Amino acid sequence: MTLNPPSLLLARNEAQFTGNVLFANPEDTYAQTLMSQANIYTWCQSKAVDEQLARVGLPDEQRHFGAEWGAGRVEAFDHVIIYQPKAKELLDYLLAATLPHLKQGGQLWLVGDNKSGVKSSVKRLTAPLEEVGKVDSAKHCLLFNGYLRGEAKPFALNDWITRWQEDVAGQSFTLCSIPGVFGHGKLDKGTALLLEQLEQHRFMSDVANARLLDFGCGDGVISMWLHKRTGANISALDDSALALKATELTFAANDASEALTLVPSNGLSEVKGRFNYVITNPPFHTGINTDYSIAERFFIDVKKHLTLNGELFVVANDFLRYPPLIDAALGKHQTLTKGRGFAVYHARQQKP
Repeated sequence: MTLNPPSLLLARNEAQFTGNVLFANPEDTYAQTLMSQANIYTWCQSKAVDEQLARVGLPDEQRHFGAEWGAGRVEAFDHVIIYQPKAKELLDYLLAATLPHLKQGGQLWLVGDNKSGVKSSVKRLTAPLEEVGKVDSAKHCLLFNGYLRGEAKPFALNDWITRWQEDVAGQSFTLCSIPGVFGHGKLDKGTALLLEQLEQHRFMSDVANARLLDFGCGDGVISMWLHKRTGANISALDDSALALKATELTFAANDASEALTLVPSNGLSEVKGRFNYVITNPPFHTGINTDYSIAERFFIDVKKHLTLNGELFVVANDFLRYPPLIDAALGKHQTLTKGRGFAVYHARQQKP
């Protein structure tokens, strides 16, 4: 499997990675290649990457997909390797969650593409890390490290939860988010446009017993709005463990946990059965790059998971070339509205 440039940079320095090594936020399967020289563990926030690591042979007990590093696992690492995330707040979160598991004198490594902002992120490698500096650069990437020389504060997830009251499209409820979740701490303009459009749509009057899927649930705002508006149970899907946790927290904060089914899934691969309605503000990035393959695969696969006359509602930046992808999968679409740089599209499952 092809490795990303940050992993190729790590490979130039891999002789140093011995003992117990934790990869946090890995982007590919490079960690598995070190199994012969070190005790390798991975903490993935992406279901897709976790599945890739499983396919190349990294054992279940050495992988963890979740919002926090798994309790009861290896507690003392010689090395923690963090791949620079797109969101700087997520780097702070990853540091806070992993440093308590690093041995005294152990090394924290940060690697990333120059475009990811890794150069400025080195400023975040502060006490209890010392001797922080650049180790190597190549492939338009940078590698930094530092040594743990002090006591790391125990990690508490609750310290990282942002909670606020949201009022949108006639509904009011509590939202919860954690760093790394799409739209962290605020309502995305596209999502607001989508919900305002759904509020006016005729299907809202008769969905209490329908099957609804929120694809790319983020902090759970679409799922929570749908439940509040209709009383329906919701299946909320995301590739991100952080998003799934945020949605779980959102439903718990609104005393609605029983109405929620979480679906950790890379695309629609883990979805069972068909839905009457699929509603989505889908991701269009892989890392820092626009990636149409995510949406294209979704539109092809969603056809298999809509009932006859089942309906799809999509909001997206209006510059994205989604209409021909929707038409190729479902035959035709309607543009329900445009505004604020976004468009809301609607399509229906037709008879073969």
